[in-house]
Order: sequence, then structure tokens, then C-alpha cells
Amino acid sequence: VAAVPEGLPAVVTIALAIGVRRMVQRNALIRRLPAVETLGCATVICSDKTGTLTENRMTVVTAYAGKNPYSLERNSEGELTAYCRGREVHTEKTFGLKLLLKIGLLCGNTRINEQGENDRNVLDIEGDPTEVALARAALDAGIDKNAVEQSYRRVREIPFDSDRKLMSVACRASTGEFFLFSKGAPEIILGKCNRILISDRERQIAFDDEEGIMRECRNMTSKALRVMGFAYRTILPGQLWSDSIEQDFVFTGLAGMTDPPRKEAVSAVEKCRKAGIKTVMITGDHKETAQSIAAAMGIYHEGDQVVAGSEMDEMTDSRLEDICESTTVFARVFPRHKLRIVRAYRKKGHIVAMTGDGVNDSPAVKDADIGIAMGKSGTDVTRQAADMILMDDNFSSIVAAVEEGRNIFSNIRKFIRYLLSCNVGEVLTMF
Repeated sequence: VAAVPEGLPAVVTIALAIGVRRMVQRNALIRRLPAVETLGCATVICSDKTGTLTENRMTVVTAYAGKNPYSLERNSEGELTAYCRGREVHTEKTFGLKLLLKIGLLCGNTRINEQGENDRNVLDIEGDPTEVALARAALDAGIDKNAVEQSYRRVREIPFDSDRKLMSVACRASTGEFFLFSKGAPEIILGKCNRILISDRERQIAFDDEEGIMRECRNMTSKALRVMGFAYRTILPGQLWSDSIEQDFVFTGLAGMTDPPRKEAVSAVEKCRKAGIKTVMITGDHKETAQSIAAAMGIYHEGDQVVAGSEMDEMTDSRLEDICESTTVFARVFPRHKLRIVRAYRKKGHIVAMTGDGVNDSPAVKDADIGIAMGKSGTDVTRQAADMILMDDNFSSIVAAVEEGRNIFSNIRKFIRYLLSCNVGEVLTMF
């Protein structure tokens, strides 16, 4: 009877419970007790980029309209000044740039809360971080949101979809005409355009135009900027509710946004590397943008592979398993790809932690050894599927939780050694 380790269940439960309490203090809420121990064994962390590895505080810093590149800078008062090839230009007099900013303002769901005086510096803008950045750029350039929305009354919205990578709004202008404004991934927008806006005139888009647009897009992505494309078209009242109106657009331009990496995430990635944990970045951004940000954070190193979602579609599961060991960045990823990524790493014998926030991420989060949901930006469905919830949506909190998990695992092992050594002594004495 003395040889039975009756204290083991109690000690394991107490150790896990104390660990859960410590993790909550470090912004990691554990939903299932055994997940604490699994966290300590994690060998691969697959993390979303926006908001987890980066601050999710976007700012428009560059634009491309009418075949002209623009650099956007702000003074101490928050007013935006545009420069074209080193020369200052007035946004009001630059038709293409002004229209691009207007489309960014109209094609979004932001709300402005004015605090005190009507000063741009104290405007609090609510909404999606990308749309907030576009709205703030337009406001800083002196464009009046209320005046624009009164001139173009929204009639219909076709919301952003991760498969389409596009959002459109149909508006009725004060002149009585109907317009469709769209924003989305540059290559998707460009593929739906047959005309281009040069100065204030439209003309057929040529092969050289497309080459120039994609060259400028690559230039922006190489600087770790998130790039959005903009377009518009006129529509007839009878086309308003058609499912095929997102075509035959006039290409307006591109906007490049910066989203700085979290300082604590950079050191957390380095801590993971020293602890033998591989960090994998998963993002919907362009391949070159993702690579630049991952390199700056220490996730991507020379010789690592960057795989796009379109390339994954052409791969078999066995091929994906072969290349996943050398891949640190997955770009232009759709939710369906996340599940394949999790399964590929698990097939290679890894203990995988996967983050997610959207409804479509829940299958991958549930299939991972450790499913991690976002506490701030995550949906209820993903939280229900997850083993752990990040209270602050921060990558460093995952690393802190893994650190606690390893301590708990170590403590349980020490206790088992102590218990078994005592029991062996008792058994020998009885014999």
C-alpha cells in the first residue's frame, strides 16, 4: 500500500492550477488545465502577424496615383504634406491622389469621436486599423469626411471577404450618378481593371501600365509596407444589386501603410529561438512585405523559405510536409491554408501552437496541440475552440505562457522523481 503514489494526482492538479494563476497574471488565460503542460512542450508557434507580432497601428506613408509616386509626411500639428519626387504638391490640386484618399475614406466603416475642439490631433477614429489609417490620411490631408459622405451617399456595401480580398461600396453622387468604389489586394484590384486614371482622364490600361503598377507595388512591399489597391467605376441603377459588378474598374492607385513590429515581440522571438522553439509567421500580406517584416523581427533568416497561399494550393500534403521545416513565413494565406499548415507540422512530429481570431480560423485552432485565440480582436467561436486566450493579443504573452509551462513540466518531473525514489525505498524495505 505504501508503494502506491497516491499524492501524484493531487500534486499534478495543484501544480497546473498554480501555473494557470501565474499565466493569467501574464495575460494568458487557460481554458483547459492539461493545456498548461502541453504549452511547455511546444516546438513550433504559428502566429498571425497583424496585432500579434505588430502593433496594429497603421499609418499611410506612401501612395502611387496617376503613374506618380507620393511620399506622405506629417508635421507636428498632424497635417499631411505630399511630396512627388522630392517636390511638395498640394493634395487639393492633385486629382488622382485626392480621389485615392476619398475612396479610402468612403470604402470603409470608420466612426469619428470628436474630443473637445474640432482639431485633427484629438480626433479618435474607431474601426478596422487599415480603414482607420486610410481615414486619418484623408482627414490629415484636409478632406472633410462629412462633406464627402454627403456628396456620395452609400447605397450598398459588399463587405471584405478573405477569399475575394476585396471590399466595395456603391454610392449615389449628388449629381445623380452611381459609383462603385473598391479597395483590396493590389493584384486582385488590378486584375479587375481595364482602364487607368492619369491626371483627371481615363484611358485603356496598357501592359506598360500594369508593369509599372506592380513594380511600384514591389518597391513598397520591399520596404515592409502593407499595400492596398484602389479603383472605381460608374454603374447603372439596374446594376446595383448584381453579383458581377466588381469588374471593368478604373485603376486609381496604391497606398502603402507601415505597421511597426512590437518591441517586446522581437525579443520574444529571440527567446524562442534560444529555447529551441521555431516561430512561423502567417499573414495575408504580400509575400515581399511579409518577408521584410519577418527579417526585421528575426523570424526569417537567409536560406529560409517564404511560401504563398497560391503556391500551397498547387502542393500536395506530402510536399508541404517536406518544405515546412525550412519555411518560416506563409504569405497571402487564406483560413483554409492554416489547417494544412498545422497538420503538416504535426505530421513532422512537432507540438504546434496556432493563433487565430476570425471565425474561419477555428478549425486550425482546434486541430493544433495548443489553440490560441485573441482576447481583444478574436471572435467568440475562436475563443470556444481555443485552449488559451491572449488577453492583450501580444506574441510575447505566448512566450511567457510557454516559459511558465516549461517550469510546471519541470516541477512535475522533479516531484515524480522524488515520489518514486521514496516508494522504491519503501518497497525494498518491505521485501
